[in-house]
Amino acid sequence: MSEDDEVIRHPMLAHPAGGTTLAGSAMGRQMLAQLIEKTTPVAEPTLAFLDFAEVDIATGSFLREAVMGFRDFCRNAAGMIYPVVANANATIEEELATYLRGRNDAVWACTLGANGTTTDPHILGELDSGQMSTIQLIAAHHPISAPDLAKLRPDDKIGTTAWNNRLATLSAKGMLKEVRRGKTKLFSPVMEAI
Repeated sequence: MSEDDEVIRHPMLAHPAGGTTLAGSAMGRQMLAQLIEKTTPVAEPTLAFLDFAEVDIATGSFLREAVMGFRDFCRNAAGMIYPVVANANATIEEELATYLRGRNDAVWACTLGANGTTTDPHILGELDSGQMSTIQLIAAHHPISAPDLAKLRPDDKIGTTAWNNRLATLSAKGMLKEVRRGKTKLFSPVMEAI
């Protein structure tokens, strides 16, 4: 995360039922509604940390409705917001990763300090080898456009259109930030380390 990135922090324990367990699709949909209600339009790429601090258990059905529902909402309706799972314990990360692997999907996760600093950025779930190598390449050369990627890696024999498709897929998954400069789309990883 760079210093000039905007950030939003959503405590996942803000659910009215209280407790340290987040379970079921109904509770997940309630949380999704709260997250959407709190979301306001942004002009610049903004990270939205879904903070699982003090949550002991989050079930797959809750995570599907709340986390993935919010990710899909952000990528479709609030295009400049990039959700990141923060401070999830190993059990919650495993539950979410298992769900994501079954769908060839992924989200960013990290540890988020009280002061907003991030550590241990990592990917939960699964990306195919082409998507993962693309993120690694962009991490080393960002911000970068599809034509620049094609020029950078001519030996890969991947044309600009194929790079555009790969970048669009990764952006739709919330793995890459996308900004426009004129007619050109430039991409950077949502989190700085892989």
